[in-house]
Amino acid sequence: MNTAMDAADKTLGTVPRKVSGTEVIVATTIGNALEFFDFTAYNFFAVLLGKLYFPTLSPLFQLVMSTGTFAIGYFFRPLGGVLIGAYADKIGRKAALTLTVGMMALSSALIGLAPTYETIGIWAPLLILFSRILQGISAGGEVGASTALLVEYAGPHRRGFFGSFQFASQSLGIAFGAIVSALLSRYLDPLALASWGWRTVFLMGTIIAPVGIYIRLRINETLHVGETLRQKQTLSGILRSHVKELTLGTLLTFGGTSANFIILFSLPIIAMKSLGMSQADAVLAGVVTGIAGFVVSPLGGHVSDIVGRKPVIWISRVLVIVVVVPLFVWLKHDPTLARLLVVEGVLAALAAFGGATAIGSMTELFPASARATGMAIIYSLGVALSGVVAQFVSTYFVGVSADIMPAAWYVVICLFLTSFVLFWLPETKHSKEAADVAAV
Repeated sequence: MNTAMDAADKTLGTVPRKVSGTEVIVATTIGNALEFFDFTAYNFFAVLLGKLYFPTLSPLFQLVMSTGTFAIGYFFRPLGGVLIGAYADKIGRKAALTLTVGMMALSSALIGLAPTYETIGIWAPLLILFSRILQGISAGGEVGASTALLVEYAGPHRRGFFGSFQFASQSLGIAFGAIVSALLSRYLDPLALASWGWRTVFLMGTIIAPVGIYIRLRINETLHVGETLRQKQTLSGILRSHVKELTLGTLLTFGGTSANFIILFSLPIIAMKSLGMSQADAVLAGVVTGIAGFVVSPLGGHVSDIVGRKPVIWISRVLVIVVVVPLFVWLKHDPTLARLLVVEGVLAALAAFGGATAIGSMTELFPASARATGMAIIYSLGVALSGVVAQFVSTYFVGVSADIMPAAWYVVICLFLTSFVLFWLPETKHSKEAADVAAV
């Protein structure tokens, strides 16, 4: 597993340090977990943030502006994916990942410390907007570089398993974000929660980030820098040479993340608004969602190392399409906490089984000299498109619709229409492109 690392370190004139698989996984996924920690917290406090930063609007438009401001970050993911992905392919994965986690920490601090509209007027929402732009850029580059590093550390027979921890880390961030939000909502009175309580969630990110930087600096570089510079492709070259992979990968990502947004984030809030369930129920559902995704993701990755990537993705998507509508009907008929947790747990587990494999397999479509850039473009474009659409669709479901069923059909449509691209995407389990880092 360390062949590529040793080659890179010899090229750089350093003595490689033995690095455990656990250390690699923690180092490469901590930034992604931090992003989804913030993401989850923002979603649970979206109504409160709307009141604090857009108080002159009606309650519905407060929510629209709050979620819309958050969605702006998605537009900047492709920019971050291109810039930081190219940096990772040229300079190295470690340098890019150290940069992105620092940017995420700054973004979290800006949100946590931002004065409200009552204090500085229009500058308050603009400061939140700037922080989301910064986080969008950093998140766009984070996934490409970190997933490339995971896959390159893994070796030819464990790439699916290692790559799956990208999705697993997202689930872990969701679980912890929900837990912290739940504790704050439970033990703080509404006045304390509105004045300072919600800020503690985002400020926690600034504490986690230095730990992530320290761990990332201790791992070895996987990239053979000298060889990669000679093979280096320009952005236009990557777009020309890999147009099929970029297009199909983006469509697959768009469908998966659109569905996941509803399953992982929106359903608890929709259930709270449409079915009269409590905020505590909604937050607990978020915890179950995160735990289910974290547990099942590595299983899906491991199975994909045995049977292939595409069968695992197919199984996951077909099962979600088949069960999502009946599960929503079952929940709507008797909206209890137990049923909500079952629905969330089942859907999150099924989505994670194939979703984790899909993320890792995107890196296997590209050679090392274009891997971080290619992966970043696919993921950031797919998430940008799906995130913006899903944010506003979700806001409609929460603020206007009194029925949870449109959300279920939205999941079915997104997965059904985009799954056909799997017929044209190659099976990457034995991909020579993905294994080339060991040969450089």
